[in-house]
Amino acid sequence: MPPPEQIGPYLIIRKIGTGRMGDVFEARHGAIERRVAIKVLRKRDGQTEDFSKRFINEARAVNIVEHPGIVQIFDHGQLPDGTSYIVMEYLHGVTLTTHMKSGLGRLPLEDVLRISRQLASVLAAAHAKGIIHRDLKPDNVMLIPDPEPDD
Repeated sequence: MPPPEQIGPYLIIRKIGTGRMGDVFEARHGAIERRVAIKVLRKRDGQTEDFSKRFINEARAVNIVEHPGIVQIFDHGQLPDGTSYIVMEYLHGVTLTTHMKSGLGRLPLEDVLRISRQLASVLAAAHAKGIIHRDLKPDNVMLIPDPEPDD
């Protein structure tokens, strides 16, 4: 599917990924310049009520958990053809899969422990709200540079 040029007020910049449920695009709000990621369900799935409902439940679950380690979801809607999408926070980083395939070698033990603690914290917060993450994998873990690195 070629990327749309615009979704609502968001101008599509580029495709940044493909997942099990659809494609993810980097976009920018035309008026206020906010960068976002927009996940668009696959056309064949995005027009079915069951998939659209599961997709919106994913967004709802994120907002119920309210944890800083989970990407924020800002909005949702449907394309003119009825395909569902969600608008989320754009993260400046790489997936754990991308890092593992980059040839940069193993992560230092301190980084592995820090990432593990953060993942455990997110999962504990989700479980405390009765939400189970059913698709935890390296593709769904973003490594974001620390804005205040240790010196």
